[in-house]
Order: sequence, then structure tokens, then C-alpha cells
Amino acid sequence: MKRFAVGLLAACALAASAAPAAAESVDGATYQRLVAAAASDPAALARLRAVTAVEGRPVELRRVLTGSPQRVAARLRALRAGAGGAGDGVAARRSAAAILAGPDYHPGHAGILGRALSWLARQLRIPAGADGVLGLIVLGGVVAAAAALAVLVLSSARRVRRRERLHARAGGALGVGSASAEELEGRAAAAEAAGRFEEAMRLQLAAALTRLDVAGTIRVRRDTTLGQVARSLRSQEFDAAADRFAGVVYGRRPPTAVDAAELRERLAATVEETGGGW
Repeated sequence: MKRFAVGLLAACALAASAAPAAAESVDGATYQRLVAAAASDPAALARLRAVTAVEGRPVELRRVLTGSPQRVAARLRALRAGAGGAGDGVAARRSAAAILAGPDYHPGHAGILGRALSWLARQLRIPAGADGVLGLIVLGGVVAAAAALAVLVLSSARRVRRRERLHARAGGALGVGSASAEELEGRAAAAEAAGRFEEAMRLQLAAALTRLDVAGTIRVRRDTTLGQVARSLRSQEFDAAADRFAGVVYGRRPPTAVDAAELRERLAATVEETGGGW
């Protein structure tokens, strides 16, 4: 039993000792060079994964560029397609956020599981000279921590399923489907009144984009990203709305009534100034 407990501790300690590359903040030009080179240069890919901010704006490139080689290659293509002009930290953040929100990426599982395992490895420390009783105590701690970890994973899975139901109800990646703008606005108002602010924000965005699409201002497909819409509209009102939407829906910041009201006002101003016929 003692050998088992000590062996488990050693495995956890080895896993915890593997540290990622140092975080790095880069300017827009460096970001674009790394994105362009990463497909064929492992060193550039490793450095790109360590980038945590572009032009001072936070990005999550390590999470975006994790997975099979085919998936990483596809995401690099998406980042290259979404890159704006030099110094465009907004485009980098929105491209990364859109990938993390995509149907092939569910960060809730790996993120919570990874953090929980890392915490467990930090807690498991057997001092020199530990006897069998202490080994049993450590093993009991491992069992208790595993039970707590199972609760965390199940809770995360429920949140992911709820997010997927909201996604399916709203339509495509940005919620644009067959529903009319008026129907989406009605559903958004009902969700906001019921305190379901994230659902309301998704529906508000879908309604505004539907109006703009019907008016011919932009063309919205199921794979259209916030960054693509922002570059098409070049509207400060929409940029502010997109930042608030991304912070809640992609960044998983708990939404408030203020978020829903601010997004609604910004989107209405966007439609009005771009001729979408609000």
C-alpha cells in the first residue's frame, strides 16, 4: 500500500513539473509573422502557443492550438484568415475566441480537468520517512480528491450541454438561422425579462445580424465570425458590442442585466448607422 501511494505521488509530481513555455506579449506584426510561419516552423508554433496578449489585448492561443496536427493546422488557417492589419490585437482575440466557441472545441472538459489534476499534484506531498499509516492517509486524500474531481467534471459537462442547447436554439455560430429579426427580438426580450442574460445577448446579436443581412449590408453565413462582421462594418458601435458579447459568451464572464441592455443599445445603433432598418 505504501509503495502504491508513493508511486502515485511520484507520477503526480512528474506531471506537475512539466511547465509550459513562458508567456509572451507581442505586437501585431510579430503575431502575424508567427501565424504565417507556424504551419511549417515548430519553433514559431511553440512561440505562438506562448503568446498571451497581442497589442496589449489578451488572447488564448495555447488553448486554441491544442489538439491533433490536423486540428492545429485548421485553426492556424482560421487565424491567418482572421488576421487584420498590423497591430490588430482585436482581430487576434476575436479569431481565437471564435475558434474556442466552435462546435469542435469544448474547453470546459479539459480546462477544469487539467486545473483540478494540477491542484491535486500540488497537494500530494509525502515527507521523507513516511510510514504505512501516512501512506494510507495520502491514499484517502487521493480518493477524496478524485470524488471532488468527478463532481467538478459532471458540473462542467452540464454547463457545456446547456451552452450547446443555447447554441442550437439560436441557430449558427452567431445565431443567424431561418427565424426573422422580429421573432429573434421577441425571444431576446423574453429571455432578458426572465434573467437569462446570455441567451438574450445571443438572440440580440442574431436579430441585428439578420436585419443587416436582409438589408444587404453584410452577408452572414453559418461560419461567419465576429471579426469578419466587424471588418465588414467598420463600426465603433459594433466593435463595442462585439467586445461585450465576446467577453460574456466566449470569455465565460457571468452576464448581467447591464450587459444585455448595453449590447441591445449598441446593436440598435449599429443597425441604424449602417442602414439595416431597425
